[in-house]
Amino acid sequence: MTWSPGEVPPPQRVEDVASARWIEEGVGGFDSGVHALLPAGFEAYVRLLHPSEPSDGRFERWAEIAQRSGRALHPLARFEEVAGPGSEPPWEGSLPEHVLAALCTVLAAGTGTPGQCFFGLWEGWGWCDDSGPLVQLSGRAYVLYEGPVEAALATGDRSAGVFFPQSPNLWWPRDRAWCVATDVDLNSTYIGCSAGLAERLAGAADLEVLPAALDDRLG
Repeated sequence: MTWSPGEVPPPQRVEDVASARWIEEGVGGFDSGVHALLPAGFEAYVRLLHPSEPSDGRFERWAEIAQRSGRALHPLARFEEVAGPGSEPPWEGSLPEHVLAALCTVLAAGTGTPGQCFFGLWEGWGWCDDSGPLVQLSGRAYVLYEGPVEAALATGDRSAGVFFPQSPNLWWPRDRAWCVATDVDLNSTYIGCSAGLAERLAGAADLEVLPAALDDRLG
């Protein structure tokens, strides 16, 4: 199944953040790499690379950029290690809509509760209502929302009457089958999930996914 952002209602604010307790208690310290973003206990972890958007409007994968520059792309690679002169930087802190939509499609099939998901948005977004309880992780705090998995396409800024999309910075289904972290300062999204779901993510046509580990460094 695929969704268009215009067809999806936004998620609803959650005042009781107890549903995030398992993440608050399961993540590592600020300098613990991927573990600072995601809790321990998943069978597999993967890294979803954010594409770049050159001046011609076409999104480019890191593998394309590495091939053009003659450099190697490996699971721990930083963008500056694979990019050549003139390469446009990848998206940072959010995913392009087509990548987020593809991710939602794969994740929806990887949970028994696709209609019941939680979405954390960084409290630092100026349009985010941070007046209530927050989910507290190492170095970040998040306002919590809930809705179906496709509501990830409807999170963002509506304060000016125009929708500016922003990927959820932390999201997971009620059955905890997976957990996704898109930190505001990073050009990669990290996902904890089952080994089977990790394989499906790696094989999805619109996603560029590499294996990851909890102790991997963050760029």
